[in-house]
Amino acid sequence: MKAAILTTVFTFVPAIVVAQQAGTPPTPPQSKPPVTTQVGGEVQAKASAQGAAATPSTYTAESKAKIDAAFKAVKDKNLPDAPLRERLAESQAKGATEAQVVEAVQGVQTRLEASQAALMKGGRTQPEGNEIAAAAAAMEHGATADQVSGLVKHAPAGRSLAVAFNVLAKLQANGEPIDGALAKVTAKLDSGATDDAVASLAGTSGALGGKKP
Repeated sequence: MKAAILTTVFTFVPAIVVAQQAGTPPTPPQSKPPVTTQVGGEVQAKASAQGAAATPSTYTAESKAKIDAAFKAVKDKNLPDAPLRERLAESQAKGATEAQVVEAVQGVQTRLEASQAALMKGGRTQPEGNEIAAAAAAMEHGATADQVSGLVKHAPAGRSLAVAFNVLAKLQANGEPIDGALAKVTAKLDSGATDDAVASLAGTSGALGGKKP
């Protein structure tokens, strides 16, 4: 009799277990958190909007499109966009009109493109961003593309010309004629002077990076 009861119990218990397992809803898969990247100590979403121009919301769609096109153009040509951002902010700070701001940004874009072309014509196959920005600054103050190309030939291929072009731009901004300013800078380069020595022409240290054009 006991054997029959035990047999019945053992037969019934697995049936209950199977029934419970069959009625248990499957565990839903856990969703993974969105992928983020750590940049500059701040967590940014993968689909961040880096690189967008800080155009005022009050600007017309046409003006925004023109400014965005300028930023896209420099990006596509591997040109530095910092000069555009600086000129955009500077123009707004000075109370320039919307049309003047657009014109200023487009002007910087044009000079950056001309600067890159002039540097490459002079022998820089891959000019650095700060060289392009500095040469563009000199061009804004009156240096021609041929003068930019010519200055390149007065320095070794491995030497950055960012300081030289920034000094040239500063001398021009201070009222010195381009020919005289160019002669002073090229003489320093021909003598193998350091960046500090070149910068001394403008009364500054050698820490002259790529300033805005």
